[in-house]
Amino acid sequence: MGTAPCRLFTVLVFSVPSAAKPVMSSMEMHAFSNDLQPLVDNPSPEMNAANVVRVKQYQAQQFLCFMFSVQSWHTISFSSLSQERVDTVYGKVKVSIYGDRTKHPMITFHDLGLDSESNFQNFFQFVSIAEFTEKFCVYNINAPGQEVDAQTFPDSYDYPSMDGLAKIVETVVNHFDLQSVIAFGVGVGANVLLRYAVRDSFENLALELLNQRRLDALILVNCVANAAGWIEWAYQKMNIRYLRGTGMNTFTVDYLMWHHFGRRLGECSPDIVRQYRVYFQHLSNPKNLAMFIESYMNRTAIPISRDGQSGSVLNVPVLQIVGAGSPFVNDTVDVNTKLDPSRSDWIKANLNVSDACGLVLDDRPEIVTESVILFLQGLGFCRFFRLEFYVPTMNVMKLMKKIQDTQNGSCFAVSDSVDEC
Repeated sequence: MGTAPCRLFTVLVFSVPSAAKPVMSSMEMHAFSNDLQPLVDNPSPEMNAANVVRVKQYQAQQFLCFMFSVQSWHTISFSSLSQERVDTVYGKVKVSIYGDRTKHPMITFHDLGLDSESNFQNFFQFVSIAEFTEKFCVYNINAPGQEVDAQTFPDSYDYPSMDGLAKIVETVVNHFDLQSVIAFGVGVGANVLLRYAVRDSFENLALELLNQRRLDALILVNCVANAAGWIEWAYQKMNIRYLRGTGMNTFTVDYLMWHHFGRRLGECSPDIVRQYRVYFQHLSNPKNLAMFIESYMNRTAIPISRDGQSGSVLNVPVLQIVGAGSPFVNDTVDVNTKLDPSRSDWIKANLNVSDACGLVLDDRPEIVTESVILFLQGLGFCRFFRLEFYVPTMNVMKLMKKIQDTQNGSCFAVSDSVDEC
């Protein structure tokens, strides 16, 4: 991205209840085989890590089945899906790479209790029905020790702070020599990527300008930029104590459900709520999660401001997304107040949808997809569908209808083209 000033676009997406029929979410399409379904419907304390891996592997198989079923829409080279372990000052970090590396890079960072696959797979599964993945290569960055197959860290391991996680992002960007990137973060990941944009702003101005010059855009979901309050601090202290002492427990699972969904679980998709609760109950590395939570609990406020007096001015286009049921609605509004109004357009989109889940990537992927595509289109990306006559940008409404029709018909209407879905 050039050094010329950019206009800042901030979209605050609220999901509010309505009587409309819910649209099938991407996660609802995951059908489990007979031997795996009891693990999801009736989880038991004896369910071990091997069974958790089996469930996740089966989800991955369903994902591949789904993608092959819509191959008439979009041909994906599965040889382009790869993983790398990148050396950082905190050890090796797993990066999952999806797409052609010659395409424009998009980096992602995940939220608490999740890794990059569990946080973003379902959303990119939804989006990839369109030609989105032909334009971007996605680099999913995992926080140390948070992936499913990670080894448990010893007690002596010095887990990175939030600023350290931002440093990891910088190391990954440098490792792959990414000169221009779009950054997409959820929850804690949104905090990390926003922190990356203004990292060491007072100590090294040149570094700050370099990071911001590399960022074409920031897409932030449920972003919090302030330090933890006393109530959050107390809850997190309890989580850390239980995770280190007894492993996964009801208190921490309930906290993670609140963190991702908010209090109105009854208004969210029952299948998604059930599957995430099972996933959290059987996380394989509770001690690693405790370290991640401790870093987030001890976070400092991110130094950004409108006038530059109390922090850096963010000269990067920003898209903020939050569900009405998210516990972080006010925090996202607070982030917006710290953006320079002379460089920003704040759009509050009140969307009449059937639920108010805070986990918008899974529960309302069509809303997030439409917002992201329109946002990137305004920045000069997503110029697809060159038809008989020159069309500079896609018809987003037609694209969304196509995506939803294919989503609702996948693994059903096109089941003749695959052996089993």
